[in-house]
Amino acid sequence: MDSLADPTAAALPKHILEVWAIVLVILATIIVMMSLLLCPATAVIIYRVRTHPIRNGVV
Repeated sequence: MDSLADPTAAALPKHILEVWAIVLVILATIIVMMSLLLCPATAVIIYRVRTHPIRNGVV
């Protein structure tokens, strides 16, 4: 009965949903950009650690 008296209590306003959609797109973009940056950097670090001269006994 209370929801009939207050029609805004049943559903969120449209602008709040739009804000959440924008926030989720921004977060997804940040995650994708971080993965594009960190994956090659991690591969380079692993390669340099595995091929280090001291580890191979050259020095």
